[in-house]
Amino acid sequence: MNFRDIVECLRLPGHGPLDVEVRDLTCDSREVGPGCVFVALKGEHSDGGDFIPKALERGAVGILGDRWFPDLAPDIAFARLDEARTQMATAARMVQGTPDERLALLGVTGTNGKTTTTMLIRQLLRGIGHGCGLIGTVLLAAGGDEEEATRTSPESPVFYRWIRKAADSGDRALAVEVSSHALSLARVHGARFRVGLFTNLTQDHLDFHGDLESYFQAKIRLFDQCEKGLVNADDPYGVRLLEEAPGLIGFGASATASYRLSELVLSPTGTSFRLEAPQGNWEIQSPLLGRFNVYNLVGALAVCAEAGFEMEALVRAVPSLKGAPGRLDRVDCGQAFGVMVDYAHTPDALEKLLAAGRDLLPPGGRLHVLFGCGGDRDRTKRAPMAAAVALAADVIWHTSDNSRSEDLEQILDDAALGIPQDIRNDAERYHRILDRALAVEAALAACRPGDLLLLAGKGHEPYQEILGQKFPYSDRGAVEAVLAGGSVPRPWAE
Repeated sequence: MNFRDIVECLRLPGHGPLDVEVRDLTCDSREVGPGCVFVALKGEHSDGGDFIPKALERGAVGILGDRWFPDLAPDIAFARLDEARTQMATAARMVQGTPDERLALLGVTGTNGKTTTTMLIRQLLRGIGHGCGLIGTVLLAAGGDEEEATRTSPESPVFYRWIRKAADSGDRALAVEVSSHALSLARVHGARFRVGLFTNLTQDHLDFHGDLESYFQAKIRLFDQCEKGLVNADDPYGVRLLEEAPGLIGFGASATASYRLSELVLSPTGTSFRLEAPQGNWEIQSPLLGRFNVYNLVGALAVCAEAGFEMEALVRAVPSLKGAPGRLDRVDCGQAFGVMVDYAHTPDALEKLLAAGRDLLPPGGRLHVLFGCGGDRDRTKRAPMAAAVALAADVIWHTSDNSRSEDLEQILDDAALGIPQDIRNDAERYHRILDRALAVEAALAACRPGDLLLLAGKGHEPYQEILGQKFPYSDRGAVEAVLAGGSVPRPWAE
C-alpha cells in the first residue's frame, strides 16, 4: 500500500507527496528502515516529535503525528492523527494486511494467570501438531522465531507485526496476553479475537486506572473484540460478568460452569481432576503444581476447544506441559528443602501462591516467604501484599523488589504496615533485609530439611531495578549460586 491509502482510509489532513510505498510502520525511531512510516507521539517520558529527523535519516517515507510540525519540510509526506493511538493501531493493521483474519487470535486478560495460560495454550496446540505464536510478558514467538519480550502487551505496530509473522509462518493460532494498559491505550485496537478469556480481577495498577471499577471496565473491553468469551465462574468479577453478559461461557468449579472441574487432588508432583465440558468428560492428570494452575489449565483447554481444536487431542497433550518460567518454578540443586520462584506481585497472587505452598509443604516443614514490593507502582497494594504473607508464612523475609526511582526503605515501610506488630517484633519469624541478594542468602541459610522457601515478585526477570538503574540479577540464579557454595553478585553495591 502507499501512504495515501492510510490517509484516505483514516480521513486525515495531510500534505506532501502522499503516493509513496509503505512497507512498515513504527512509533520507535530505532525500528525505522527504508519504506517505513514513523508515528510521532508525545509520550509520558519522551516526545516522538524530537526523533523525526533521526527517523528520516533512517529512511522513513512518511510521518504520522499527533499534531502539526511546522518545521517539517514540505516534500515529506505527513498526516495528522486526531485519535492518535486508535488510528495508529488501525494504520498498523492495514500496513500488515489485517493479519488477525488469517489465524485464530486467542486473547487472555485478567490480573493473574495471563502468562501461564497463554503459554499453556501455545504448548497444547503445538502438542497436537499446530503452530501457535505468542505475544506475552516473557516471550514473543511466531513460527520458529522467538524474542524476549519487553512488556506484557507491545505497542500496536509491534503487535500487528508479530501477528503477521505468525500468519506468514503458517501458525494456526496466536495466544496474546492482553493487559489493561493495552486495552486502555489501544495497543490491540481493531484486532478480531476468535476467543477471549478473563482469568480474575484483584487489586493492581490502580496508579494507572484510579480505582478497581475502572480497572475492571478496562479489562472487559477485550470482549468487545471477541467472537467468543470465556470467564472464570469462581471469581467474583467473573460471576458479575456472567450475570451481565449471558453470552459468555463460564469455566471453573461452579455448578454453572460449562467447563467444570471437580474431584481435584493436589500433590507435590502434580494435580488430577475431572473435567466436564461440552465436548465430553475426562480424567485429567497434570504435571503442573497448585490450585491456581488448575484454573490456568482449564482456561487454556477451554480457549483451544472454543477456537475449534479437538478437545480429545488437547487432553492427550496435557501430561507433557510445563509451567511458565518464574511461575511456581522449582529450583532443585539437591538441597534437603524446597525452593520455588514465582512472579506473584499482588495481594491475591500472593494469597494463591502461599496456599499452593501450604499444599506442597510436608508435615513439620516451615513455609518461608521472601517478598518485596515494586516502586513507582500502586502504593495502596503494598500493605495488603505484606498482610497476605503475614497471614500464611511461618518465616517472612521482607526485602526489596524493583524500587525503580523510589526510596527502598520507604517502600518497605509502606508494606510493613500490613504486618502485625507482634510478628514484626518476633526475630525468629520476621526478617527485614533491604538487599535482596543478602536476603536470599540469609533465607537459604535458615531453611531446615522439609522446609519450603518461596521467592515472590521477580519470577522470570533477569534484573533488579534500583534507583532507576537495572542491574543483572535473577532469583533463580541467586539461589543456584548460594546452593553451589558461592554468594550472590551484588553489582548495585559496587
